[in-house]
Amino acid sequence: MRVPADAEALRRRLGRWLAGSAAALLATLALLGLASGAGVAESAPAPAFDLQLLNPLPDPLADGGRVTNAALLGRVTVINVWASWCPPCREEAPILRRAHDAADPERVAFLGVIRNDREDDARAFARDHGLTYPNAVGDGGFASAFGVRGLPMTFVLDASGRIVARHFGPVSESRLTALIEDALAHGEPTGLVAPGDGSGGGS
Repeated sequence: MRVPADAEALRRRLGRWLAGSAAALLATLALLGLASGAGVAESAPAPAFDLQLLNPLPDPLADGGRVTNAALLGRVTVINVWASWCPPCREEAPILRRAHDAADPERVAFLGVIRNDREDDARAFARDHGLTYPNAVGDGGFASAFGVRGLPMTFVLDASGRIVARHFGPVSESRLTALIEDALAHGEPTGLVAPGDGSGGGS
């Protein structure tokens, strides 16, 4: 039986709408850090990486404008994966800035890794939000190895280079402080932190 032209056009429009809605839902889940993804387990050594820094900085992490996983050894390290276009990343930027400013640089290091962003936009974001710690340009290999599920995402490494915690979504100030203190005091895996844990407030 022949399908009327207007019904066929409606069917096609409906198919395109459903496909677009599914893509939008997956993008939203990825942004919120809820999409599935593999990655190294807590307490495992951080995957090897060698990333280009956005701006070479006078920091022990930076060597010739690049940063490697080997450079992180000896200090607890907070790795935050972000992008300038990500609203939750803007929400958490002041929290990261305050945590970095309050930390003892001899014992705690911070590294930002941008994901799917323009370098000029990322530099402007870091400047506008006062993020003075090193920020590097992420690549697909880094995201896959670390199991980056969405933005923002934060990893805490102990001084031996093990991933002892990871957090999906914007991290609260109290939670980030607790994760750093746990890594400093005990060096034991602190486990997976679920999104929206509700501990503390961040601004």
